[in-house]
Amino acid sequence: MTTIVFLHGRGQEGKDPKAMLEKWRAALAAGLGAATLSVPAVLPYYGNVLHRVTAQTARRVDILDLPPGGEEEEMPFHPFMPEDVGELERRLLADLAAGAGVPQEMMGLTDVLSWTMARRLLTWLSRNTSVDKEIIKIFLQDVAVYLSRGRQPVLDEVRRFLPATGPIVLVSHSLGTVVARDLLVDEPLRRRVTFWVTAGSPLGMPTIQRNLLAKGTRHPGMPWLTAYDVNDIVALGHPLDGAWGTPLSQVEVENRDEPHDIERYLRHDAVAGPIGRACA
Repeated sequence: MTTIVFLHGRGQEGKDPKAMLEKWRAALAAGLGAATLSVPAVLPYYGNVLHRVTAQTARRVDILDLPPGGEEEEMPFHPFMPEDVGELERRLLADLAAGAGVPQEMMGLTDVLSWTMARRLLTWLSRNTSVDKEIIKIFLQDVAVYLSRGRQPVLDEVRRFLPATGPIVLVSHSLGTVVARDLLVDEPLRRRVTFWVTAGSPLGMPTIQRNLLAKGTRHPGMPWLTAYDVNDIVALGHPLDGAWGTPLSQVEVENRDEPHDIERYLRHDAVAGPIGRACA
């Protein structure tokens, strides 16, 4: 029998994984027009692992002697992170800004990797997407930590909860879509995944593509559905088909006031329907 494997995104530290699983199941059941989800499902929980790696990474570096605040001061978003993590944050920020349509003349003002430029891009992005700066910054931090320090411990934790046998429908959200793509370099697992769903995915960002285990835009081979809301800042790299090729189908949804919410994604028939058919 097919098992659905749900892969959550960032910011889930301290959560109850059983309660998370039930919410995902209930949302998908609602999208299918059913009272309950009859297909077995698991949610490999890595939230505390990523949180611990982030904290350990911050403790490994000296606290910087930062100057007094000022709009033009050059300083990191997260002063306790090492420089390689900070560089990834800035590159990811530039990707987000490009996806949101930042004017080319602004990108050409100075080195995109300077902190002054990063601060300007962050301000522009927040104003033009109506997403709070702190939300953008914490997203950038978690993705950068995963790509630079957290990948192996996160993947090890996820693999502990994967079903040992049988076909899998892999449903991933946000940073979980990056984790999913890294998992799919494992050929025995890849052969078992009959359908892959990405919702609110940042896989359109060039910096993420360059830092995957399978570098670039190498389609893993199985049927793949990606869902996005045009107001979901994490999914600004959509549509993906031009880069990733086929078999890839895409669906644009409307999540109203919570564009990145996984439960909103799963409640759409255009997302839930293909999952249900893949499990049948």
